[in-house]
Formats: sequence, structure tokens, C-alpha cells
Amino acid sequence: MIVTPHPLIPLPTEDDLKLMHEQKGDKGVHELLEARESRIKQANEDPLNHGFQLEGWKHVDKFLETVDTVFVSGGNRSSKTECGARSVVKAALENPNSEIVCFAQDSDASIRVQQRAVYRYLPPEFKQKSKSQVEYLNYTVKNGFTGASFILPNGSTVYFHTYSQFQANRSKFEGLEIGSKTPKWHNIGLWLDEYLEDGDLVATMRFRLATRNSKMLMTFTPIDGHTPFVAEFLKDVETLEERYAEMVDEVVPFVQYSHHKDAGIVFFHSELNPFGGYERIKKELKNSSKEEILTRAYGIPVRSMNTLFPDFNTGVHVIKDLPAITKHTHTVYQVVDPAGARNYVALWAAVDKLGNVTVLREWPDRDSYGEWAIFGEPKWRFGPASKKLGYDVQAYVDEFKLIEEDLGVEVFERIGDSRFFARENEDNSDLFESFADKGMFFVPSNGADIDTGITALDGWMKYNPRAELDEANRPILQIHESCGNLIHSLINWGHRGKADEALKDFIDLLRYLRMHNDGYGPDFVAQNQMHTTRRGTGGY
Repeated sequence: MIVTPHPLIPLPTEDDLKLMHEQKGDKGVHELLEARESRIKQANEDPLNHGFQLEGWKHVDKFLETVDTVFVSGGNRSSKTECGARSVVKAALENPNSEIVCFAQDSDASIRVQQRAVYRYLPPEFKQKSKSQVEYLNYTVKNGFTGASFILPNGSTVYFHTYSQFQANRSKFEGLEIGSKTPKWHNIGLWLDEYLEDGDLVATMRFRLATRNSKMLMTFTPIDGHTPFVAEFLKDVETLEERYAEMVDEVVPFVQYSHHKDAGIVFFHSELNPFGGYERIKKELKNSSKEEILTRAYGIPVRSMNTLFPDFNTGVHVIKDLPAITKHTHTVYQVVDPAGARNYVALWAAVDKLGNVTVLREWPDRDSYGEWAIFGEPKWRFGPASKKLGYDVQAYVDEFKLIEEDLGVEVFERIGDSRFFARENEDNSDLFESFADKGMFFVPSNGADIDTGITALDGWMKYNPRAELDEANRPILQIHESCGNLIHSLINWGHRGKADEALKDFIDLLRYLRMHNDGYGPDFVAQNQMHTTRRGTGGY
């Protein structure tokens, strides 16, 4: 008798076989092994009803009871697609007259991966070619489902599309009512597999989900790390459960809740899929960087593909609460970078006695004015926050003073972009003079080249990720969460010229701050020093 290996249905032990032989002889042993083979066959032929639910899937199901969006970020061969296919088929069968839309990267991925997985989870009785007034289902391995869709006897229809189809004809998806009006299980209406786009599709389809109050499931491997879309989901997350990751020898997130998106996040670790060939994955990643291991084996997005600040981590460098700031504990600086065609941009930062730097506020801030830069193809474009408000110098002075009153701080020194501030106006004055006439004094920024500033900034972000964070092991730089445009730029700017020029303004502000004081960075200045260090063109 052929004995099939199976990771979740172990072979009987020698003691089990010996006992069975003593009780029922060779026939009993044969029946025991035959029952095991039958169980394996059932699981293979009907995985929906007789298969195995992996640990990550249980968390997905639990989230689907309470939230409208579940975000599955998984390592390679971690069962993301299997979970998506199983969820779609079960929803289509349990919820009558469902309209479920599945998206994949392209036609090949749709047929070869997504449609094949969905077909695998259909119970055997539905895998026969059928065509009636209500039901329509025809599938081949080569071409997938005829018409890139199928209809079940209960009236449920599943459609398969690609992201390029959405980009080419968005109107095609207007008017859809996805999900079921009378759900008996999780009312899934949309499954996005390997979604690496900019979020436009999600924003559009959310309105299609609203009509029937249906749910969205996203599954992907974050090979590009913190794309703008991913970064939005990982903003303001609460970690509900962690697991030990042997390949990096540390505890990593397993289940999170996004307060910003009201979404469940589950990280599918490759080692938790006994069918995925984890030992081979582990071997292939043996000499890889920590970042690649976290992404490929644990589904954890660690950074943007193009970012120049690989150590920047929103969980470490971004803080919710500002420190208590007084003249005795901190010295406050402001940095301003003007632009002719856009709003000026500004940052306020405080330096403590140990030289730690906290960015307190940005202007224009993301929450009030929107994004400074928006992701697009082939390049980033300026967003609503950059659109000129028509401010003159007095209006900027008034705006800056209001922010400082709100923060309860007094600025010790203000830094202005040396080139733009020094440009002469029609009356032969420059911005240094124009602001000084209004009682606000700026000093010029350091003229160091961009690469020097980037290298210096990188040093502000260093910390030991393998050790516990405390007063000794912490980065010099921390940023308040209200500085959304600065955080967004740090995550995504890659110094790629025109391709990401729109992200550069807030990077320049931070760079000017870092290179201040002849490249040593901003100083803490004690009160008893101020009277001897102030200059006529400096702070007040």
C-alpha cells in the first residue's frame, strides 16, 4: 500500500501500528492506513469542506466579523492566495446572489494563480461544466474561467479583472453593487491579490462596497516595502499579537489593527504554512539582508524600494506625544523653504540638553491641507497642500506665530533656504529683509551639497533594532505624528530627480536643520547663554 506523506496528517507511530495489529491483525493495520489516505484524498479534492484552516486564516475570519477591510501582508509561499480563494468561494456559496470581484496584476497572473486557486476551492459537484438560465461555469487550466467569470446555482457571480483594465477604463466599474444583499457569512465583495498600486482602485471600489455593506480582502507580498498605499495602512496601528521570527531572532508583528483605516492587518509568516516549503525558503534567504528576510519570510514591509533612509521606522521615529518643552529643557528652531509657484514649507524642531531632536510641527500640515505630494506614474506630482494660498510675507508671519502660540514655544533661531531667501525682489530687497521688517529674523541655511546632508541625516536615524529601545538606545531624531507630509517624504523620497521632486521640499527642510551650525546640527542653548549668543539677524 502506498503511504502519502502529509504535514498535518502524521503517519501512525510504530506503537499505534503494533497495537492495531494485536487487536485486528493485518486487516486492521490496512484499514488504519487506508482511512488516513482517504482523509488526505478528501482534503485534496475538496479543500473548502475537508481541507485545513491555517493559523493566519483564523485571524482573517475573526477580523471579517468586525471590520470592512482585511489587509494580508505575507511572505513567499505563506498561503495568502489560498486564503483569498477559499474566502471568495465560501462567500459566493454561503451568500446568495453575491457579486464578487477579484483583481490580479495581469491576465497571466489572473489565470495562472488567482483563477486556478478559486477553482481548486470549488466543491467537486461544482467543477463540472454547466450552463443554464442561472448557472454558468466552464474552466480550463490554460484559459481559466470562460468569460473571466462564473455563476453558481444560488445566483452568485464571481468576476476576474486586472489592475490594467481598471486603469484603462474606470467607467467600467461604476455602478457595480458588490457583495450580497442577504449575507449569511462574511459579506466579501472584493479581493485584491498582489495589490501594489497607488490606492486609486481601492478608493473607487470602496463606494461600490458601501451599497451592500460588503467587505474587502487584500493579499500581497510587500516587495516594494512602504509604498504610499502601504504606509497609509500602517499609520496609527496597534499590534494585537506578535510572534518570534527565528530567521531574524526577534519578535515581529503578527496581528495588527489600523485605527487610521479601521482595518485588520495579518502578517502571514512563511513558516506557518506547512505546505509552502519553508525549509527551502529559509535556505534561499540564509545570506540575505534582514530587510529582505522580513519581507520575503514574514510579509513585513520594512522600507520603500527607493528610499534613501533605510533606518527610518515609523514605529521608532514617529511619536504620538510631544515632550514637555520649556526654555530650560529645549531650544526651538524653525526652518523655512520658500517657493515661487507653491506654498512655503516650514518645520519647527526642539533640541534637548542631550542633543536629541524632536520635530514638533510642519506647515502646511497633512491633516489640515492634504498631501504635499501624490504618487503617480511616471512621477510624483504636487498635491493640494502645495497649491498657493496667496500669502504675502505678513500672512506667513501671522501663520507662523499662531502655530508657535499653539505649541507654546518661543523660537530661538530661524533658518531660511540661503538661495531663495537671498533672491532680490523688485525693490532690491530679499526675504531676509522682508521678514526682518515684520519682526521675524532668519539666518541662511548651510550650503552643503545634498549628498552630504543625506549622509548626515542618516546618522540622526541610527539605533540598534536588535536591542530594546530606551534612553541609551534611541535615534537622535523623532518626529511628531502630525508631520504627515514630512513622514511621507522620508518614507518615499529616493533622490531620483524629476521622478520624486515633489517629495523633496520637506526633505530639504530637515536637511537644512541637520546641517545648521556649520554641519554640527542645532545646539541646545541654555538661558544664561542666550544674551551672549544672539545676533541681530538671528532669533529673538
